[in-house]
Amino acid sequence: MIRLLHLLAAGLSMLLLGSAGMRTGGVMQGSPPTGTLLAEQEEFVYEVTWTIIPLGTIRLLARPDYSADAWIDSYEGIPYVSLHSRYHTQMDTLCYSRGSWSTDKQVDGLWEGLFYHYDTAHRRVIVEETKHNDAEGPAFERNLTDTLTVDTMQFVDGLSIAYLPRTLVHTRRTVDIPTILHGKMGTTTFLLPGEKTSIELDAVDAPVKAVEIEGSTSVVGIFGMSGNFTGWFSDDACAVPLRGTLKVLLGSVTIELVRWNRKGWAPPQ
Repeated sequence: MIRLLHLLAAGLSMLLLGSAGMRTGGVMQGSPPTGTLLAEQEEFVYEVTWTIIPLGTIRLLARPDYSADAWIDSYEGIPYVSLHSRYHTQMDTLCYSRGSWSTDKQVDGLWEGLFYHYDTAHRRVIVEETKHNDAEGPAFERNLTDTLTVDTMQFVDGLSIAYLPRTLVHTRRTVDIPTILHGKMGTTTFLLPGEKTSIELDAVDAPVKAVEIEGSTSVVGIFGMSGNFTGWFSDDACAVPLRGTLKVLLGSVTIELVRWNRKGWAPPQ
């Protein structure tokens, strides 16, 4: 879900350059992130809700060295949903992924995951399936499953897709972003009209100033995320993801910020 967050993800998820086919609507490509985007370590917690049913939480932790981690956990007792996943990514200063791994499935007491090795010189991504004794521990087994040839090494994975949109929300453009999820390449399109609004958050007493974006994705993420999505980011230099609505196999889910820990930041009002 931050495979959005795609999110947001939107988390969640974004610039195709040159021959890769970026659409910019006349705006200069490759806008750098604001100087304050990851100047401080930050932790954000989101609750995921399907209609009125709370499903679980996403916890995001990012550092000034542009590394980030995510923990996605469904609540106990939710029918047909049992999800406990761990993601890690290392990004460059534009928030493109430079390497990532995940553990997202437990089988017979062991954790299974994916490891992506980025072979920049040959423009390819080597995908390995991994096995772990626990979700946080190193892999004790790796098996090559695929080698993806890509047109550009500037793309996002299921976690960095939560950060790259934050570098773009104050611009007016449409961008197509190569996106890798579940070992497959696809495209996420962001429509960035720069529309300013305000939204209500349960964790905040007053309306929060926000910038709204829309988009769609050709890849399928956690909980069957696919198709169209809408996201709202804080209308300030940090551009924090506040809320996202995502299409899933049955209906849609909402992802909303419920807790935060970043020095000097509060939702703008």
